[in-house]
Amino acid sequence: MHSRSGSILRLHCSICLLLIAIAGFAQVEDSVAAPVSDTAIVYDSVVETREAGAHSFNSVESFEQERTAVRALPDSFTNGLRKDGDFDYVKNGLRPPSGAAATSAGSKSGFFRILAGFLTVLPYIAIGLFVVLLVWYLAANNFILFRTKSKSIAAPTVLEERQDIFSIDYTVSIRQALQQKNYRLAIRLQYLELLKILSDKDLIHFVPDKTNIEYLLQMRATRYYDDFFAATRNYEYSWYGLFEISENMYQKINSTFQQLKQKL
Repeated sequence: MHSRSGSILRLHCSICLLLIAIAGFAQVEDSVAAPVSDTAIVYDSVVETREAGAHSFNSVESFEQERTAVRALPDSFTNGLRKDGDFDYVKNGLRPPSGAAATSAGSKSGFFRILAGFLTVLPYIAIGLFVVLLVWYLAANNFILFRTKSKSIAAPTVLEERQDIFSIDYTVSIRQALQQKNYRLAIRLQYLELLKILSDKDLIHFVPDKTNIEYLLQMRATRYYDDFFAATRNYEYSWYGLFEISENMYQKINSTFQQLKQKL
């Protein structure tokens, strides 16, 4: 009885040891297998990260590892470029433009050359115009350097600006001036005679010191103003302007005086 109980006890102990051994073996297997599984997952994630980031940036290593692909052009293409005259500017220089481009470029360059030449001579033209205008102004204002001597006339008393217009025999004096072909003096005598007639008709108030402008102002309100203005202008141009008056010119000026006398 005692031996049977001992056998049962040993059997139980053996079973317990077996269970303990199986449990320990299973625990060891789990501890070894887990790192293998983790390593595989980490490796996959690292590979995926590199592949995903390969297109986002290029490192030095990636350039070294990549292989450069060289593309070769066909000989027909390069030979065609060599034979093309448009690309032959290294040896022979650039070709001049032709056709419409050459015409346009030539016209533009010609215009600028003309403009540059004009601007070069422009100061001399301005100086020349200034000198001409200055000479004309001095001559028109009877400056002493440009003053010419008046022709001698038969009746010197009528040259005086303050000549008594009421004491002149106009018929005789005008005839003498025309005989001597002194048409300037004849026009002056006709104008003085006209002033005498206007004064006699009380159209003007004659005073020797008054100017022709003042007489024009007195005639402004009359119907004879336009004719008197034309006669005054012709007289001043011929007498004070020192112009040479021909016989033909005198006849035209004389007609203006005669028309006004007839209206008066």
